[in-house]
Amino acid sequence: MAAGPLNALRRIGARSATLLLSRAEFAALELAQARGQLMRWLTLALAAAVVFQLALVAGAAALVTLLWDRFGPLTLVALFLLFGGAGVALVMRVRREITEAPPLLSETLGELAKDRDALFGREAAAAAQDRPEPSRGDDGAG
Repeated sequence: MAAGPLNALRRIGARSATLLLSRAEFAALELAQARGQLMRWLTLALAAAVVFQLALVAGAAALVTLLWDRFGPLTLVALFLLFGGAGVALVMRVRREITEAPPLLSETLGELAKDRDALFGREAAAAAQDRPEPSRGDDGAG
């Protein structure tokens, strides 16, 4: 007779864990949206960097003017190679880091699913399969 209330408690716990996992998935989606906002802020920061680069160009022009009598066009070539090489290295690093970045909270969501399955067994996994998937926002709207 005690099995009835115990099973009811297990079902409540399984549903609660499933709800928690669902909330965590929605949190991951919100973090993905925040990542988009961060990219917009990064774009603004890059625009500011371009303005600062104009100041660097002015400084480089002053340097070329000062060194022109001694080294001539070699000064321009050296500055071109220095700035171009640094720019290419930075772009390559940013692209590599962006492509290698793991999905946000993927490990956390996996651990929550493992916890749910360890605590409540197959019943919780079956309940998790019954719930609808949250919208990922990949429909192009927005």
